[in-house]
Amino acid sequence: MKRLINIIAFAILALQVFIINNQKDILAEVVVVHANEAWQRTDIILKSNHTIKWQVKENDYWSFNTAMFPEGHDVDGIPVPALESYALPGENIGMLLAKTGEDRIISMGLSGSDCVRPDEGGNYLYLTINDDLLGIFGEGFKDNNGEILVTITQIPRRVAKIGILFIEGCPGVLPTAKYINEVITEEDIDVEISLILIETEGDARQLHFTGSPTVRINGADIETNIKNIKDYALRSRLYTIDGRKSGCPSKDMIRDAIKKIK
Repeated sequence: MKRLINIIAFAILALQVFIINNQKDILAEVVVVHANEAWQRTDIILKSNHTIKWQVKENDYWSFNTAMFPEGHDVDGIPVPALESYALPGENIGMLLAKTGEDRIISMGLSGSDCVRPDEGGNYLYLTINDDLLGIFGEGFKDNNGEILVTITQIPRRVAKIGILFIEGCPGVLPTAKYINEVITEEDIDVEISLILIETEGDARQLHFTGSPTVRINGADIETNIKNIKDYALRSRLYTIDGRKSGCPSKDMIRDAIKKIK
């Protein structure tokens, strides 16, 4: 019987990846955030298996200190690290922040995105300006002024599954895993990856295994013509790259296959 190895056990591929799914399910919501209120609860309920994105206009200003910044500043804040009693110590004072869970705070600023973690689904989204919550180093939120509009979008995601099928001692497994890791990082997507060890001829026939290493994305081989090959066996697999034979697929082959499912 085949042995399924979760690649999370391998540090080189300890990743979680997500891909945008149905675009018609995307809904943008506009939220007003006041500079003089700490951790304002919005009406936005975070959704599991979603990416949250945000955008603030560059000329939308507020101020964490009207004496120092009477004209205000944008939500990227001032490049001065906040002290320990602030909403997020070490981050820019006056920056827009979000709280998605009990202990997780996101540095937002003018724009960006983040993944909603599984345990955050169903939570309300809280927003604030990064200022002194306790008023230890000044007036705290009392001397703040202004409000900004934040456009929040939650984008549904689905997990893309990549399987690496291989035989024991295959020298192409590690470079293949390395290329996959590099491509999904460069393409800014996430995947769930598994290593599948093929141990018997029966396993090879059952899984339509034509050689090691084999890479399948959502069940489909990265080489589309491989489905016409019915010769299943425990052996190494060769890939043709720029007219030469290689014991593993190239980064471009992996990239092209992943892009087809994005």
